[in-house]
Amino acid sequence: MTIKGNIEKDLEYYAKLPYTIILEQWDDGKVPYWVARIAELPHCLIHGDTPEEAVREIEEVKIDWIKSNLERGLPIPEPTSRKYSGQIRLRITPSLHKLLTYRAETEGMSLNQYMATALATSAGLDIKYPHAKPRKAKSEVKL
Repeated sequence: MTIKGNIEKDLEYYAKLPYTIILEQWDDGKVPYWVARIAELPHCLIHGDTPEEAVREIEEVKIDWIKSNLERGLPIPEPTSRKYSGQIRLRITPSLHKLLTYRAETEGMSLNQYMATALATSAGLDIKYPHAKPRKAKSEVKL
């Protein structure tokens, strides 16, 4: 089999792997645009005017990226399977812990729910916790 045949076979193999596409909206001060990138493939990214355009075009860029690396004999990372337990351990300062606790109490939710909501909001998600139960507010809160 020729080298070209091996590249085509390898390209077909890598193209079918379940790579992670990350889609983000960027704003450089002009017009917001969308950037799609393949998490496992360094510098494999493209931008588009819409999320759909960016995702559609990242597939072509992925194929070009893989083909280029195959032709140059460079390594091609494969996707890794990840499992997420939903639990993390986070160390914070006592003063931030106190502030977050007071904010959670003000919102009528547990500290865990408040922190999950704050993280989700920071990451761009819109998450509501309708099951949060109102709590009595402390009569005096000192920060």
